[in-house]
Amino acid sequence: MVNRFFAGTAKVVSEFLQHPLRVLVTCLIVVFGTLILNGSFLHLWNLHHNSRNLSERINNLRTNSQKIEEKIIKARDPNFIEVEAREKFDLAGEGDLVFIFSDDD
Repeated sequence: MVNRFFAGTAKVVSEFLQHPLRVLVTCLIVVFGTLILNGSFLHLWNLHHNSRNLSERINNLRTNSQKIEEKIIKARDPNFIEVEAREKFDLAGEGDLVFIFSDDD
């Protein structure tokens, strides 16, 4: 009985191996199934997603860095500092005409 089982199995395997396309498809299914079952495929997809997010973040940080460097270059100019101080702190320079309005009716 055991000999018949192994003989039958050997015959089925032998016939199966005669069709290369079936063998290829079966191998691909086994490999893909193994990758999914042990989590490698999911891990690879997560790594790719994280890589894309990090690339976008690096590009954003480079853009922000360039903007900050431009502001630093502008800040070295005394005229820029004076204009910024006037705008942010409502200061007036010498010779400027200042209007004061009261809230009284």
